[in-house]
Amino acid sequence: VPRATDPKTGGPLMHRTVLIANTSNMPVAAREASIYVGVTIAEYFRDQGFSVALMAD
Repeated sequence: VPRATDPKTGGPLMHRTVLIANTSNMPVAAREASIYVGVTIAEYFRDQGFSVALMAD
């Protein structure tokens, strides 16, 4: 777990982070579903008024 500090609050950056991980040896459907889960979570926080960054690789 990274130990980065949030420049705004001074607290741990992981308090403001959501991670969804999937490995390359998982079935294609599972990898595809993880993208949709990430988008859904990002939309939720965006709708709550938060700034959101979504990254997928």
